[in-house]
Amino acid sequence: MQDSQSGERKSVIEKVVVKNNMTEQVESEQNKRLRGKFNFEKYGFYSVIHYIDAQIGFGCKKKLNPQDTKNVSGIGFYIPNKTYNDTGSTRKTFYIKATYGEELPEGIRMRTEQNFHEPLDLEFRDEFFYDTGTEKLYRGSKEITGDEVLLEVYAKHIKTTRSIWGLYLRTKLRFLRIWFPWPLKFLSNVFHYLLFFISGDKYTYEFLFQEENLNGQIISSRMEGRVDRNKESAKIKEEEKESRQIDFFGNKVPQWPIVFYSMLHLSFWFLIKYLDVKIDQIENFFSNNFLLVLYIIVSFWVIETVLPFLLKKFVKYLSTWSFQVANKTIKV
Repeated sequence: MQDSQSGERKSVIEKVVVKNNMTEQVESEQNKRLRGKFNFEKYGFYSVIHYIDAQIGFGCKKKLNPQDTKNVSGIGFYIPNKTYNDTGSTRKTFYIKATYGEELPEGIRMRTEQNFHEPLDLEFRDEFFYDTGTEKLYRGSKEITGDEVLLEVYAKHIKTTRSIWGLYLRTKLRFLRIWFPWPLKFLSNVFHYLLFFISGDKYTYEFLFQEENLNGQIISSRMEGRVDRNKESAKIKEEEKESRQIDFFGNKVPQWPIVFYSMLHLSFWFLIKYLDVKIDQIENFFSNNFLLVLYIIVSFWVIETVLPFLLKKFVKYLSTWSFQVANKTIKV
């Protein structure tokens, strides 16, 4: 089974559409027989319904705390139609999903804040199987009953609510969801502000939409329409940036990088004088006009082009890594 916080951002993560009698899909006899293997009411589960968009599929709900009128656990059991209709084997992967959140008429709302003392959202994708020929359930190669499946899934789903039994899992989740991503986010912010200090550019990266934002404008996104809407304003921003260029030894250069470049060298000069460092060889180097020009060209190119390029890469990489770590699928 796996922790299912892997990037999904939907307001309702379990949705059961209630149709009227004219449009409701009739439940298959095989689904009825499979559902009959689970004694839901015996273990406090309710609202058992079949899924209208799957030949094999049904769901149920249960209150962790009967006095809680807001939140509920929902467990769904199903076999995707493509898997069910595959004639290669009668042994089908039995998908199970457990989730917890605010109970709504149309399903369960995904939680926006993480509480490690609440039940854990889980997905079981490769642990349980159903043989459509013999109509038996299996965990791996071992035959089990429907009640065993139900109780095992629910026990793991609420494991984080157990004071002692769930302590290790809660600590593991905190490490992966909060503690480990924090230094990555911190470094990403450091490089973000360093880039702004050097070039005046504000660059961010959102991994979920694979979206790059530069100075408030979306410059790339997997949602192409978002980029098109920003092209005109981005063009205006670029024109404003070009209008703020200044003359530097006969060349037009961006104002912000040249100011940083000048401040950086002035700082080095004052530091050298303050520490009384001997710089005879450096002075000899800069006394040669040709070498001085070469130094200015190369060093300014590094400040204006190379450093911003590398810093953007660092911001993007660390933002991606932080997101992936925080949403890493883990075994429970």
